[in-house]
Amino acid sequence: MKLLISALVLFIGVSVASAQKERKFIRDGNKEFSNEKYIESEIEYKKALDNLAEGKSSFEAEFNLGDAYFKQEKYEEALNQFKSIKQEDLTKDQKAMINHNLGNTYLAKKDIDNAIKSYKTALKNNPLDDETRYNLIAALKMKQQQEQNKQNQDQNKDQNKDQQNQDKQNQDQQNKDQQNQQNQDSDGDGIPDEKEQQDQQGNPSPNEDTDKDGIPDYKDNDSDNDGKSDKEEAGENPNEPKDTDGDGIPDYRDTDSNNDGTPDSQDSKPQNDNISKEDAQRILNALNQDEKELQEKMRKVKGNPAGNIEKNW
Repeated sequence: MKLLISALVLFIGVSVASAQKERKFIRDGNKEFSNEKYIESEIEYKKALDNLAEGKSSFEAEFNLGDAYFKQEKYEEALNQFKSIKQEDLTKDQKAMINHNLGNTYLAKKDIDNAIKSYKTALKNNPLDDETRYNLIAALKMKQQQEQNKQNQDQNKDQNKDQQNQDKQNQDQQNKDQQNQQNQDSDGDGIPDEKEQQDQQGNPSPNEDTDKDGIPDYKDNDSDNDGKSDKEEAGENPNEPKDTDGDGIPDYRDTDSNNDGTPDSQDSKPQNDNISKEDAQRILNALNQDEKELQEKMRKVKGNPAGNIEKNW
């Protein structure tokens, strides 16, 4: 930050008393500024401007007031102060000083583009100003870093978007696989594999084998080996298989699904229509006895005996 402390003879025709008073306030302001009392220096510079003759200006007071604002971090006031200084009648060095400080103020406000522009204008008026050249290089590096950060942010944003899309695709695929798994029915009995791969408590048990035949239920058409297919015993809603006796064991896994004391494997066998040998003999004897009585009656009626009836059992 450049501070103008030299005494500049800029005006002609200013009264001696007015000029001396103005100069005193500027000197007092510079002293306060040097002692880092920026509020006090601001006050003195304003006094100097207030004591100017009508229609006159003081580049030194106006310029240094902008510096006092800057040091107090009143960047908006500093910016407006430097921009308010009329540059038409200023020397190139003075124009360079104003634009140098404008660059610093823009930079403090993180307006890098205008800072670079101001530094370049300052160097046009004073190409030999190393301090301005250094600040310009610093601003250009900041601009480069800013663009790199923006590029990284855009890239990260794109990557995050891509990752979100990938995550969604993975989730959709996972849901699809899960749905397929839920709908899968390896043995075609209508009962989903997912349900047949659970124990009686509903816990995962991929190799649950009710009849212990070495074939897991989800691959076994007759899980309880009762002679009835799982599809038949599952009922109308295989997702919620039928449980006839309400014991918590679905019929397709219940060896006595009606709880009648007779295993389903016996219930499912057809009744034996054959009779025992003893019963057959009793029936035969009864028939023979009936036949004898019938023949006796016929002899009495016709007088002719009738032949015996023999049964081939």
